[in-house]
Amino acid sequence: MNTIGWLGAAGSLLVLMACGGGGDLLGESGGAGSAGPAVQIRGVVARGGALVEAKVTARCAAGPAVSAISGSSGAYAMEVGEDALPCVLEAVSADGAWRLHSVVPAPEEASPSAAARPRTAHITPLTELLVAQLAGVAPSSFMVKASTRALGATITPTNITQAHGAVGRVLQLMGVNPAPITDVLAQPLVAASAVQRGNAHDKVLAALAAAMEGAGAKMSDLVGLVTSRARTLDQTSRASAAQRSG
Repeated sequence: MNTIGWLGAAGSLLVLMACGGGGDLLGESGGAGSAGPAVQIRGVVARGGALVEAKVTARCAAGPAVSAISGSSGAYAMEVGEDALPCVLEAVSADGAWRLHSVVPAPEEASPSAAARPRTAHITPLTELLVAQLAGVAPSSFMVKASTRALGATITPTNITQAHGAVGRVLQLMGVNPAPITDVLAQPLVAASAVQRGNAHDKVLAALAAAMEGAGAKMSDLVGLVTSRARTLDQTSRASAAQRSG
């Protein structure tokens, strides 16, 4: 896909997103972040290949920020207190060229076993798009500025399910088949590295990276499409609510 084709397709994405059509789409440990029983957050940092020695930071609704470093397979793990969730995550590659985000929702079940269950949260370009759709702003801005209340209201299982639709539409825009991935956060991800081959999840990431390079598109371009549409939908919803109440 050349640059002209990318720009034309981008306009088509806004039309597709306006029409809805969500549906299914599609380390090394840090210390505990707050008092109380610990919950492990784990996943893989990748973009069509493992991002090794990436610094992963978690900012949660309660407790201090916690960090970890991804290992040779891109895997990371950290612990936070059970009362810390939900969290927004940021991974910065060792060379500083990539800054990607992800999220961890609070458990839907109000039970001790659910609270202590490990959470999987991969950090990839696909989760970057998912966070952009959730927040309606650039994920890096959400990471820094979101209040505790905003984290709780934004990072919910329902919102995450709906945001997967936007991720699927971006993949389709870029000519990448989204079918192999149904959950960008938790579906098993084996990232290609010097010691292992990538699995189907990683191959989708590699296909997206190749499509972006061919189109001359940057990650910020895709995020911009998602956030601009999310803001438009939010403003329309607010206006409709105001008219009904008036």
